[in-house]
This record gives sequence, C-alpha cells and structure tokens, in this order.
Amino acid sequence: MNYKQIGLILNDVFAEEIGENAQVAEDLSNIVEVGQTITAASTWGDQFENYVKKLIDRVGKVIFRENKMALQHLPIFKDSWEFGSIAEKIRVEAPPTIEDQTFEVWDINSYDPSDIFTPVLPEVSAKFFNNSTTFAIKITIPKRQVKSAFTSASEMSRFISLIENSIKQKLAIDLLALEYRTEANLIAEKFKSGNPNSLCNLLYEWLRDVPQAASVYANYSNPKDVITDPYFLRYANMRIGMYRDFIKKPSVLYADGGYINTSADSEQTLLLLTDFDKALDTWLYSMNRHNDFVELDGYTAVTYWMSGGTDDSYDVRSSIKAIPASEGKQQATPDPRLVVEMSDVLGVLHDYRASAVTCEHHDVESINVPNNRTINYWYFADANYINDTDENVVVFYLSEYYAIGSFATEAEFITATGATDWATDGSKYSYFSGGSTPYTAYTGSESFPANVPLYANIANM
Repeated sequence: MNYKQIGLILNDVFAEEIGENAQVAEDLSNIVEVGQTITAASTWGDQFENYVKKLIDRVGKVIFRENKMALQHLPIFKDSWEFGSIAEKIRVEAPPTIEDQTFEVWDINSYDPSDIFTPVLPEVSAKFFNNSTTFAIKITIPKRQVKSAFTSASEMSRFISLIENSIKQKLAIDLLALEYRTEANLIAEKFKSGNPNSLCNLLYEWLRDVPQAASVYANYSNPKDVITDPYFLRYANMRIGMYRDFIKKPSVLYADGGYINTSADSEQTLLLLTDFDKALDTWLYSMNRHNDFVELDGYTAVTYWMSGGTDDSYDVRSSIKAIPASEGKQQATPDPRLVVEMSDVLGVLHDYRASAVTCEHHDVESINVPNNRTINYWYFADANYINDTDENVVVFYLSEYYAIGSFATEAEFITATGATDWATDGSKYSYFSGGSTPYTAYTGSESFPANVPLYANIANM
C-alpha cells in the first residue's frame, strides 16, 4: 500500500464522517494535520470512534482487493462473474438417434404416421451445490495506537502495513489451504469410485505398453524410483498428452455419471506435482534438442496436494490422506467412513467445471470494547468449494496396483479379464479398502463381488 492509497482512504473516510469534502493532498505530510484535528477537535471529537471504525473497515476492503491479486490461486479459483452462484448445474442429454423414415412413406404397411405426434423429450438432470464454507479472523486494534499513528506519515504507513500484513498473510494461508483441499478431495473421490479410465497408473501403463520397461523397472525397489528414469518420463509425458486429447472428444469414459462430456483445450485444468515437473525438465527436456515436439505446456506445478509435513518429503507431499466429502459427516464411533490414503500422486487432469472455488465473499464486523479502549474486528471469508465427478477427471499416479473396473456379473468379469472363473482367479484381485494399506486381497472363496471396483497387482500382469 503506497502513500497515495493511504491518502485516498483518509480522504474518503474523513469526508464521510464530518459531512464535508475534505481536501487532503496526496502528500502524506498533511496526515499529521488531519490527525491532530481528529484527536483534538472538540466539535466532533466524540465521533472519533466512528472514524476509527470506518477507517479500518475501509482499509480492510482494500486489503481484500489486494489479496486477490497477491494470492497465487490454483487455476480452480473462479470469480463470481465466471461461475455465478453455481447453486444448480443443469445437464441436457439429447435423445437417441432414430432411423430416417423418409422413404417409408411409399410402404403403407410399415409407415405409422401417428409417430409424428409421439413426444421424445431430452433427458434433463440437475445437480445442486448449495454449501458455502466460512471462517473468520479476529483482530484487536488499540485505539491509542491509532491516535499516535497520526503523529507522522511514516507511523501512519507502518500502522496500516501492520494491519494489512497480519490479515493478508493469515488469509493467504487459510484460503490457499482450502483450494488445495478442494483438489485433494477430487482426487480422493476418484480413488473411491474406482473408475479405471479416470485412474491412470503410469507405472502400470508403462509396463503394459513398453516391452523393455519390465527389465528397466527390475532395477528399482519401489514405484517412486521411476520418476528419475528418462525412459519412464518419456512415456509418461506422452501418455499425459494423449489423455489431454482423449477428453477433448465426446466420451462417457472419464466421468462417473455416464454423461457424454467434452473438454476443449481451454476447458482443461492440469496440475502436476513439482517433483514430476522438475524431473521432466532435468531428465527429459534437457536431453532433447527439439523440446517443442515433446514438452508439456498449459499446466500448473504444485508443491504438494495437502501438506508438506514437517520436512517437505516427497512421500508426504505426493500423498492424499482424506475422508472424501461424499462419505458425509461422521455418524458413529468408531468412524466407519472410508479414508483414502494414497501416495505417489503425480498429477490430475480435469475439466475446469469439475473443481472450482467460487463465490468468494469477504466481510468485516466490529465492536467497541470500552473497558480497555480497543476495537475488535472480525474478518469473515466464505466461498463455495465445488467438486463434480460427473465431469472429465483423470488422476496420474504410481502404484503396484491398477484399476480393472467393476462388473455386474461373473460372466462379464471373465470376458473382460480372461479369467477362468472367480473361484480360480479371484485371489489375483483386490478391492479398495482405504487406510494405510489401501488394497485388500480377495481369497477367491467369496461370492463374486458384483459392481465392486477391482484392482490387480502388476506382479500378476
């Protein structure tokens, strides 16, 4: 906040309080005069409390506007003009294609003219988003310090900066943490649903598609080791680019609701863990002469998904540990809700409508505390944090387990996997149980788990 900004604030507040168009020069040396008048004038000295309140409120408004520019929001942050209140999202699905009956009019026996009056309505669905998250920051302003701040321009500037920085830093941390958790929840929801098209295990796909990959991977002890392997990085770079093309075409594969979705380049959001981002720079792009042919662009690098922990280790920063929002609130003890605990998450690609922070609103309330001559201020912040898994979403990760899909019958399972039967091959598969050991193996003695997402170990490929 520069001197000109402070002068404008004082102009507005002073004129508003005394009912005059006060002429305060942009040179802040005049603030000393204003301050002396405020603290000493007997004609409206009793209105000092109102002046202080309005001053701080006005400063608060400026702080919030500047915060939006200073905060390094994730690309999921949307202003209200872009998303509106997004209280309701409506989808309209076109009816099925029918045959052209133009040439059937000559065949009286096959043509039914009454069909023209048969209504065919589009399939309409609506999803409501009506929850807003709010929090507040309380700060106490001593009035005597406010008075003393008017003794010089430098003191006034220092006081304004004190208020600004304390609120700005705390809001930045809190709001950004909520943005990251919005993305983390989207990732957790995808692991919970088990849609194999939305869960791209880059290690599994590399081993599946590249004949030499198995011999290379034999030199490593765990999945995360491949991040520094140029051969793996080249493949991963290609696959991420392919998925960006996949979701541009009409498809029902990458969403949970069975809707036909398309996500143009301008509608895609791609976040990559900074470890993967820097590995591409170091181990792949630095070795190529023509990076314009292979380099990924249009993505945001993030240092973590939920937290850096106490040491900023890769294991913590690449991890998701959360109860998905779809699990609802705790209803029993012990808590039966699913905990998604996954490591080695390298990135997430999604339609911009799948994850958003919008309708951000800030407000300031105050109350005078007469016994200690202070004013308490509450800075409120609320916003809508939205996930919609009916939109295109692809999570990129590394794991020894890969998603197979869910099947309504054992016959469908056999056809899709080539298994003999569930009793014989069921022990090769697991289900997602969450927690620190997220995959639990079947024994094969259970009845076939209909409509349960199945996972397999890469050792059984």
